[in-house]
Amino acid sequence: MSTLETHPDLARLGDQLEAAAERSLVSGRRRRIGRAGLAVVVLTVIAAGTAVATGVFTPRQVAAGLPAGTLIFGGTHPTCALDADGVTYHCTLATAPSDLGITDFRGSKQLIAIDKKIAGGCVGQDEAGLGWDCYVGAEAVRHEILTEDLLGEPELEPAQG
Repeated sequence: MSTLETHPDLARLGDQLEAAAERSLVSGRRRRIGRAGLAVVVLTVIAAGTAVATGVFTPRQVAAGLPAGTLIFGGTHPTCALDADGVTYHCTLATAPSDLGITDFRGSKQLIAIDKKIAGGCVGQDEAGLGWDCYVGAEAVRHEILTEDLLGEPELEPAQG
């Protein structure tokens, strides 16, 4: 007669330990998979936020960001070029912006939205509103176009003025 046959409590305890160990292993795998998935999501969000904060965008993205950020740029067909300073995008509009009551665009500050997030802003350089100097990320904050807490915020449709 074996020890397990004489001690059924010991056999039951062994079965319970085995089941607990199996649950622990399965649970650990799920946590690792869940943590890995969460890490990917966090890194994606951080990367998007970092791009907005640092201003890593092409002139084409900035040009597309004008009408996406502010209603007055709709239908203006902007083109932008990055200045030699590496932070200023000089943007030119093919047609004047809709004025919405603005008669002189010099010094006017407007938002840029890239990938449906506020990424920076532009400052009007001439009365007609055809020339704009634009900045993304921290440079837009430094030029007092917007506040830092606005960077990366959702911009689902262009702002008015």
